[in-house]
Amino acid sequence: MSDERAEQLIDRLSRDLVPVRPLPQLRVVVGLLGVVWLAVTIVGVRSLGARPDLAEAWLGSGGVAAVFVGLALAGAGGTIAALAMSVPGRETLARVAFWIGGAGMAIAAGCGTLLFWRSPLAASPWTADLACLVEAIGFGVLPAIGVVLFAGRAAPFRPLVLALAAAAAAAAIGSVAAQAACPMPDFRHLLMGHVLAPVAGAFLLTLPLVFALRRLQERQARGQGANRS
Repeated sequence: MSDERAEQLIDRLSRDLVPVRPLPQLRVVVGLLGVVWLAVTIVGVRSLGARPDLAEAWLGSGGVAAVFVGLALAGAGGTIAALAMSVPGRETLARVAFWIGGAGMAIAAGCGTLLFWRSPLAASPWTADLACLVEAIGFGVLPAIGVVLFAGRAAPFRPLVLALAAAAAAAAIGSVAAQAACPMPDFRHLLMGHVLAPVAGAFLLTLPLVFALRRLQERQARGQGANRS
């Protein structure tokens, strides 16, 4: 092939190319989402009122502390897994983070169940459980939206699993924040109002996040088509 024909071929091939927008690094996105979650937590707890025995509520019992360490691991692992599933080539990171999140959820569920089994007496109404579940989802919803916004610009290879992980993780880290304003002392409430938060988040947020992700991907595809034309 002559140089002239090669240049013509290159011109024809490059004519349909769309400029690539580089994605921010995953650790940068994780840091930004952490800042967003912290800001939402501070504002939310200030508006709801922080419980006066906060340190004792988190650290006074080894079992209670283990529950919230488990929820924190579930939230962090699920969030990182969802972000990693947005980037081809980060499958190993996604798998490791997913297992960390699952282990955290197992720790929270196991310790919460054991505490309830040892002390089954309940002092809180079921409405308090529902209120904490709603607060947990509310504290975590903005980070979940951030995950979807990032995934919409990337190339997620398992969108439904991504949305499920983001939804459950959002409620898990939200539940850690909700404990700062939760005055209920009994272990039944800890189990039903906090440990079950990732389940409630997955149930309520997964489909909306999938819908939002698909809309973002469709919008990006239309934008690329417009750039080609």
